[in-house]
Amino acid sequence: MDAEETQLAELDKLVQESERSMRELGQAMQDLRQLTGAGENRTGVVSARVDADGKLVELSISPRAMKLGSADLSREVLEAVAAAQLDQERQAKALVAFLPDGEGLLDAFQRDLAELKNAYTAETNERLDRMRRSRRD
Repeated sequence: MDAEETQLAELDKLVQESERSMRELGQAMQDLRQLTGAGENRTGVVSARVDADGKLVELSISPRAMKLGSADLSREVLEAVAAAQLDQERQAKALVAFLPDGEGLLDAFQRDLAELKNAYTAETNERLDRMRRSRRD
């Protein structure tokens, strides 16, 4: 394999890696938007579900909880909501755990794209130089 073929192979590899990175980023973003978290208080009398933004979307209070005073019930609700938010956060972190070096897939994609641009520019300039030289000869 000559130098030109090697450069083209490397360029092709960068394109494929960038395409893969974009697919992974798109899937992660879609999954993050659909993510919900669920949690309950320690005694299980209150359960909550939150959306991808951590906002409360569902709250369930068992009849047993109605025997509690308002301050205790408030505490139980807050505990369940906090557990749901922690669950949502844990799931979100797990979804993006594949990001390279913790820098983020988008950053990696942008680096790959810059490398691709530089390799393409170098290859194009080299081909133009060869064409100019062949015209002179």
